[in-house]
Amino acid sequence: MKKLLVLFTIFISASAYAQNMGSIKGMLTDKEYNNEPLAFANVLIKGTTKGTTSDFDGLYYFDNIESGTYTLIFSFVGYETQEVTVTVTTGKTEEVNIVMSASAATLDEVIVTTTTKRESETALLLEQKKAVTIKQAIGAQELSKKAVSDAGAATLKVTGVNKKEGSSKIYVRGLGDRYNNTTLNGLPLPSNDPRNKNIDLSLFSTGVIENVGIAKSFSSTSSSDVAGASVDIVSKEMSGKSFFKFEVSSAVNSQTTFEDFKQMDGSNWLGIVKNTKTGINDLTVYNFQNSFSPNQTTASPNFGLSFNYGNTVKFSNESSLGVFLVGSFSNAYAYQEGRSANIVNLGNVGSEFDTKTYNYNASTMLMGNVVYKINNNHKISYNHLFVHSNTQEIEDFVGTTPDIGREDDDNRLLNLMLQTEVQNRLFVNQILSTNKFGESVDVNAALSYNAIYNDEPDRRKNTFIIDNDSNRTFISQNAVRDNSRFYGNLFEDDIAGNLEAIKYLGERLENKGKVTIGYNGRLTNRKFDGIYYDHNFANPTGTIVDINNLDATFNQGNLDNGIFGVETSRGRNNNDDETFLPQLYNGNKTTHAAFADLVYKFNDKFTTNIGLRAESVQMNVDWDVNISVAGYPSIGDIDLNKNYVLPALNLKYELNDKINLRASGSISYTYPQFKEIAPFTYEGINYQETGNPALIPSDNYNAEIKFELFPKKSELIAVGLFGKLIENSINRLERTSAIERDFTFDNSGNATIYGAEIEAKVDVLSKEIDADKSQALTFGTNATVMKTILSFDKSNTLFNYTGDSSQLEGASPFTVNADVSYRFTNNDKETISTLVFNYQSDKVFSIGTNFQENIIEKAVPILDFVFKHQFNQQISFKFNAKNLLNPSFDRYRDVAGKPIMNTYKNGVTVTTGLVLNF
Repeated sequence: MKKLLVLFTIFISASAYAQNMGSIKGMLTDKEYNNEPLAFANVLIKGTTKGTTSDFDGLYYFDNIESGTYTLIFSFVGYETQEVTVTVTTGKTEEVNIVMSASAATLDEVIVTTTTKRESETALLLEQKKAVTIKQAIGAQELSKKAVSDAGAATLKVTGVNKKEGSSKIYVRGLGDRYNNTTLNGLPLPSNDPRNKNIDLSLFSTGVIENVGIAKSFSSTSSSDVAGASVDIVSKEMSGKSFFKFEVSSAVNSQTTFEDFKQMDGSNWLGIVKNTKTGINDLTVYNFQNSFSPNQTTASPNFGLSFNYGNTVKFSNESSLGVFLVGSFSNAYAYQEGRSANIVNLGNVGSEFDTKTYNYNASTMLMGNVVYKINNNHKISYNHLFVHSNTQEIEDFVGTTPDIGREDDDNRLLNLMLQTEVQNRLFVNQILSTNKFGESVDVNAALSYNAIYNDEPDRRKNTFIIDNDSNRTFISQNAVRDNSRFYGNLFEDDIAGNLEAIKYLGERLENKGKVTIGYNGRLTNRKFDGIYYDHNFANPTGTIVDINNLDATFNQGNLDNGIFGVETSRGRNNNDDETFLPQLYNGNKTTHAAFADLVYKFNDKFTTNIGLRAESVQMNVDWDVNISVAGYPSIGDIDLNKNYVLPALNLKYELNDKINLRASGSISYTYPQFKEIAPFTYEGINYQETGNPALIPSDNYNAEIKFELFPKKSELIAVGLFGKLIENSINRLERTSAIERDFTFDNSGNATIYGAEIEAKVDVLSKEIDADKSQALTFGTNATVMKTILSFDKSNTLFNYTGDSSQLEGASPFTVNADVSYRFTNNDKETISTLVFNYQSDKVFSIGTNFQENIIEKAVPILDFVFKHQFNQQISFKFNAKNLLNPSFDRYRDVAGKPIMNTYKNGVTVTTGLVLNF
């Protein structure tokens, strides 16, 4: 009876208490992202410990709130913190809906959460303002505005970044591929090209990109194998309401589309090559699958197709599963006419050709992201990315050499034709976990397994002599590779892991800083092999060929009749297994790093970041080739092991709410790449490139100061000064050889880099016409002025450098980017027009030796126009015109008169597209 009385009393008390209770609910939307639901924003009841976060649909809810008046605090990283007063009435649910917008004025009140929606320009700009390290980022919103199609093009919109024409390499403050580092969601990626350190950023279409961040000052929490910049691609995750987006586009080029075109035999329209290996094991049987003759066709308009899909399944108020899928296919035809000449000093000319180049590219991309939110404190996500890309290039050169066509009575021309196809298949797998424990501890972990298949199947080279007197064409054979086929295969797998523990100095929402300790590990294995099948003619000048029907010459009958023989790069003994052994190299690299990093706020204005990183690198390259290089045997290996202890310092002083003063300093290193070490010779149409086993790592010393002014939430004016010293810098150089344009690599000496950067983003016009209409005019520009000095160390090198110093390879002394954009909005209709300009001054293409001066890439201006009109929330139209000025891309030898060595144009490309949202 007593127990029943107690239970009855508790029930009555609880009922009375419940009668005094009410609820609060609402929805948060993102003004910076088309008023979509804003997920993971913080909602706190001021003066209490009660708080929650908005879910994937932007919804939040408080239950069992005692009646009374409360103040709700709404906050999200990069957005204005808002306080709203609400009165809770017994038995009722009060609804408070909030539109969140970015604001610089109240940035100090912004509470950092584990998830941020970093796509809008304003949010990224404010994140830049908040960060302690010096970094920049370009998000999906800006990529769309400027019609940027991939991550590679996105980097060129950032201050101090330029790109070598015709190459995937980017240069940051004059430092090229080997000095940069690329990650996806903070995890490293393998290279898709055996000659490069970094993956080709153009493989990542904007459909997968939330933003691309470029850090030019370094902290102890990331890899120290960097001196130019760390590029991190942040992939998209599902947030907000479910959606389906479909886009189709087509493009024409002024000098390519509907014109006669040549394509390689062997792959289909999708760029899929079935047979990537030769399978030849008998030199008396001519069993190659592809024709030597290119296919004659007409260049069609370029085509693009993509889709995006996202959905969220909620299991409870805190638990949910988000799925994001994206897929795309695109192809492009390109044709170039130009000139290629080998100019030596005093203006003497070696070979000189009129050139025609045909390019066909096809790329397919699929990405899936799954995010499981266990609760507000724990999240795990999985990313899978597959990219298939195919690049075909036919180079057709016709001209003269000192031995052919130069005499008055010599009416002959030399014809070189090289057909190159490269197929890449990239597989990326990532698992990432973020966890909050209590109010002051975070533990984050990430693991990735990546694999890249890089195949160069059946590269075909032919050399002919065109006799205009007899109107006939003959085989030319001055070198063993003049008429050959080549098969190259690269496989690289890459395992990487990150683990970090963060202790906030105070509660997570209000703290004096944080301490981070962690580990980064990476294991990379590469296997590369290549085999040549050289065609040696018994009587080349007596062998007449039909250029349009090369299979009439290269066939089983002529092989049987002794017109030509086939041998590999190791010989012609058909009964010797070594004859069919490819030239090869293997590379293994293991990196272990432990780090400790402190961010400490001395007061509201001054914040410091100091870190220490211990990194151990073990690298081995072994090779088996057919020639010795620089005193190294044809079969050998190199171990390159080193341990580092590397400090990093970043300082930030907030002069006031709108001005930041920054300074940074760090020590880092640069390791040579597998291909730069391995003495494998890669041969182009009129050049060759060979590794150098004598290379050693470089040591880098980096320093920078920067002034930032944020006049408004979407505006920035910044000026920075930077300097770098690179000891034992690694450079690509041109050496004297029996072969024209023979390139290799060397530790040329110490390099000094210093310069200034300026950046501005200004709202020229921002006007609300009425409740439904608004217009805005924005202007942005950035410029870099720098000087690079490479002082040659001639005491410890095999190469005779021309002069005592040079600019660095790829370093443009002056670079400028600018854009002006107009936006008009009328309810759910929006029109955006943008003019984008880029200019890079003259820069070194390769460093000369043996009295040969440098080869220089001439300055080029690029102008693009972008137009986008949104008819409503479901339908949009896009129009882009790229390369409007159609400049000539030239290279010249840096001698009197600056004689042109290479020249071509790309033409103007016009693209139209339709976007459907469901």
